[in-house]
Amino acid sequence: MHRISYAILTSLILSMGVAPVLAQTPEQFIVKDPQSGQSFPVNYSITGATIDDMSIDSQETSIVISLKTTSDGNLTMTLPRALIDAKSGASDDDFFVLVDGADSDFNETKTITDRTITVSFPDGTQEMEVIGTQVVPEFGGLSFVVLLIAILSIIGISGVTRLKFTH
Repeated sequence: MHRISYAILTSLILSMGVAPVLAQTPEQFIVKDPQSGQSFPVNYSITGATIDDMSIDSQETSIVISLKTTSDGNLTMTLPRALIDAKSGASDDDFFVLVDGADSDFNETKTITDRTITVSFPDGTQEMEVIGTQVVPEFGGLSFVVLLIAILSIIGISGVTRLKFTH
């Protein structure tokens, strides 16, 4: 059996005009909500750049992604609906995706638990923003607790004071 060294094989492939294809491997970025401390994993794959940071902007109901590009590229992210979603009533609505502040086209697939988007970007892009209609609930479980306490208080007060609610 003949052994061919990696260097010889590589130069042979390149001399034939065939470029090696590098596989994309999915990566994960953990986005932490600063208010609730809750963490959300965002799986992604990217070409032509690396992700420096991903953060939540509650005011804009968005996820902001900071990039460091090396060439034109694509970013595919799986966004958990618990982190960010776009709804119109009970129906799904479209996200808005901005690449360095400019509206951008993207492809999307959806499941019950998440939405996956693929966005192309040019070399030199520094920031991408995915804007939905809701981002991590600001109060999360706290609003449920407040509602429960209010209902129990009304029931307790009406029992003690013998108030009757009639229509």
